[in-house]
Amino acid sequence: MRRLLAACLLCVSASALADGQATLVDGSGDPESAVTARWIGDQLRLDFPRHAAKGYLLLRDGKGHVVTNFGGQTVVLGIRDVQSIAGQLGGQDLSDLGSYQAQQVLSLEPVGTRESVAGIEGEVYRLDWITQEGDRREDALVLSQRPEVIELLRVVDRYQSILSGQPDPVAARLEQQGLGLLRFGDKFQVASLTATSPDPALLALPSQSGNVGELLRSVIQ
Repeated sequence: MRRLLAACLLCVSASALADGQATLVDGSGDPESAVTARWIGDQLRLDFPRHAAKGYLLLRDGKGHVVTNFGGQTVVLGIRDVQSIAGQLGGQDLSDLGSYQAQQVLSLEPVGTRESVAGIEGEVYRLDWITQEGDRREDALVLSQRPEVIELLRVVDRYQSILSGQPDPVAARLEQQGLGLLRFGDKFQVASLTATSPDPALLALPSQSGNVGELLRSVIQ
C-alpha cells in the first residue's frame, strides 16, 4: 500500500479543482491494492479498502489528517503526528518518498504508441529521471490531455505537497505540457475515473471522540 500511495503522489501541481472520484491500483492491476480517491474542490479523501479498519486519509483546508478508530473511539491525527509516531517507532517517515520522487527529469518523450487505461486512450511516453536518492530510472508513462485525468493528478498532488513539502520535477514537466497521468510504469495505474461529485459527508472532518495525547503515549511507550 505504501508503495502504491507513494507512486500516486508524484503528479501535477494544483490550480482550480473540480469534483471527482477515482480508483487506483498497482501496475499488475491487483484489486487488493486499490486506493479510492474522492474529492470536492481541494478537499480529498483517500481510502484503502484492504485496510479499511485502519482508517483513511483526509485533506481539508490545506492540512492532512489520518482518521482512525482506537478502542472504539474516533481519533483524528495530523499527518505530522503520524510521522512522529513512525519516527519514534523506528519506522519510515510518511514524507520519505525518495525512491518515488524525482530529483531531476532528464527527458520525457513520446514513443509513438497509444494505450487504453480505464477506458481512456492515452499516449505512451518514456520518462528518464533521477530519484531523490540519486538513482537513475526509466519508466513508461501513459499520459492524456483529458481534463478529468489532469484533474485527478492535480488533486492528489495537493496531498503530496503536504506529505513531503517538496515540489516534484515530473509534476512540473507534466503541467508544462498539459498532460495527466493514467499509468506510471509498473508502479500504479488508474482503474476507474469519473467526474461525479462524491457525498460531501464523506469528506467532512469527524468529531474527535478519542484522546490524542493518550493514543500517542500508548503507541510510543
